[in-house]
Amino acid sequence: MKRGPKAEPPSAKWERGTIRPYRDDGKTELVVPGDPPIMPDYLTPEAIDVWDEVLGRVMAAGVTEIDSAMFARYCSLEALVRAAFKAGGPPPAAYLTVLRQHEELLRIAGPKSRVGAGGKADGAKPSNPFARNGHRAR
Repeated sequence: MKRGPKAEPPSAKWERGTIRPYRDDGKTELVVPGDPPIMPDYLTPEAIDVWDEVLGRVMAAGVTEIDSAMFARYCSLEALVRAAFKAGGPPPAAYLTVLRQHEELLRIAGPKSRVGAGGKADGAKPSNPFARNGHRAR
């Protein structure tokens, strides 16, 4: 790892007018939009209701415009599952499985779905399984 301050992205150098093509020519910059998901026009009215109901939760979990298609599929599937429950019968098991997977990917399935985002599921301190290596029990 090189010493010194972290290199600035090429876009910042372009804005400042200090870009050097011989140094910054091979660099690429990843741009991650922070915009909310965009609702597609193919959603049914029931799926739109689910979209409006869940949008705040998924935005708090970090879903952005990139995840719009997955969030739209989640809303459509949730609308189908709700319709099956209202009809009096259980929805197909495959619907429930895929719905759970989408909830985990969107990080709205509960505490365990947010473990990969940085925190522990139960809120406990992280434990080091190797903490006692090299030390005898007394």
